[in-house]
Amino acid sequence: MKPEAKVLSAPTGNLNSNNLSINQLIEQQKAKAQVPQSDLPKKEFHRDDVVRLWKTMAHTQKLNGQDQVYHVMIKREPVQLDETTFQFEVDNTIQMTRLEAALGEVMAYIRKEIQNYDLVIQLEMVKDAPEEVKYLNGPDRFEKLAKKNSNLFDLKNRFNLDIDY
Repeated sequence: MKPEAKVLSAPTGNLNSNNLSINQLIEQQKAKAQVPQSDLPKKEFHRDDVVRLWKTMAHTQKLNGQDQVYHVMIKREPVQLDETTFQFEVDNTIQMTRLEAALGEVMAYIRKEIQNYDLVIQLEMVKDAPEEVKYLNGPDRFEKLAKKNSNLFDLKNRFNLDIDY
């Protein structure tokens, strides 16, 4: 004898279960993410705090295996444009692409640490990056340093120093 087939009714969507559904989890995440911008902290901060945290994140990127992002971030410091806006200059589109990928994480960390969620960091590509001159020998290095500090010429002449190394 065959058991009789159960007659099923159309689904109502009102199944009472102790298990969470995917839709419920998504709704909970959206509710958490929708904190009004006006409720986020906006404490005052100093430019040095942002630069320090920028360098900290650069080293974190290196530890996470993102050497290219690390090198881009340590080449320059962010420049403050106004109270909450900073600008960071990159040399080319490759650096821009690499840094854009990591910028969300970097800004989230800095905003959290300084407790100011109005902070914005803009990326700007340098139009004509000045050519960095590599000084390969001693006299060239000495000339560069002497331009910054003219006392070096006086010391060289006073002590009759030879700069050939």
